[in-house]
Amino acid sequence: MRANYYRPGEPDREPEEITELLGSIISRVGTGASVDAGTLVEEWTDIAPERWRERAHPVGVRGSVLLVEVRTGTDATVLRHDVAELLKRITYRFGDGLVDDVRIRVVPQKPQRKNV
Repeated sequence: MRANYYRPGEPDREPEEITELLGSIISRVGTGASVDAGTLVEEWTDIAPERWRERAHPVGVRGSVLLVEVRTGTDATVLRHDVAELLKRITYRFGDGLVDDVRIRVVPQKPQRKNV
């Protein structure tokens, strides 16, 4: 399939294959996405140390930083002491380079409303 793709000042330019244009766009959109990061989130309960499994929810990996959410500041404080263990387990499972730091964010749960 050919697309009529012209730039101003280039009236005699040949049309380009749209598949070439789409391929370059799609490859740029996927930059930074990691199958390993998705696997880390999916297999969290198998990879994370026990304390992390119940208290933290992985959000994803940005750069080489794992983003996790916890419900309370107390959870964040407790888990910060186990960051080295979590990183060791991630490196064991995926090798070096996927995650080299952990960012913990407190996201309080909203209280459930009672139906009266």
